[in-house]
Amino acid sequence: MEALFAAHARAVMGYARRRASAATADDVLSDVFMVAWRRLDDVPVDARPWLLACARSALANHRRADRRRLRLAERLTTTTPRDAPIALRDGSLAVALATLSERDREVLLLTAWEGLSGERAAAVLGCSPDAFRVRSHRARKRLASALQAAERLATPTTMEVLQ
Repeated sequence: MEALFAAHARAVMGYARRRASAATADDVLSDVFMVAWRRLDDVPVDARPWLLACARSALANHRRADRRRLRLAERLTTTTPRDAPIALRDGSLAVALATLSERDREVLLLTAWEGLSGERAAAVLGCSPDAFRVRSHRARKRLASALQAAERLATPTTMEVLQ
C-alpha cells in the first residue's frame, strides 16, 4: 500500500486540486486511498486510472454534499416561522447549522425542532442515552463556534461602517 501511495499520491492530488479547493482536494486524496486500502485486492496493476476514477467519484460526492448543505441553509431561511428566534430569521443560525456535520445537525434538530427527549432521540439514532448526551454536548459546542463565526462574517468592520 505504501508503494501505491508513493507512486500515485501526487497524480491523485493534482487531479483533485485542478477540480476543487485545496481543502477538498486533501479530503479527496484521503477518500481515494481509504477506498484503495479497503479494496486492495481490486486495485489493478496499472492503478493510476483506477485511482483517478475513485477521485472522480469522491469529488462528485463532495459536490453533492455541498449542494445539500446549501439547499438546507436556503430551506431553513425560507421556511423559518415568524416566531422563530431572530438568529434564525436573519440567517446566521441557518448558516451555522449548514456548516455542521449531518450527524451534529440531526442531534440538535431532534431535540430542538422535533421536541424529543434525550432518551427518545437516542432511540431514533440507535445509541444509548449517555452517548446521545455526549453527542448533544459536542454538537452544541460546535454550533456555538459556528454561530460566532457566522456573526463575525455578518458584522461590518470599522472601515465598512465609516465609509
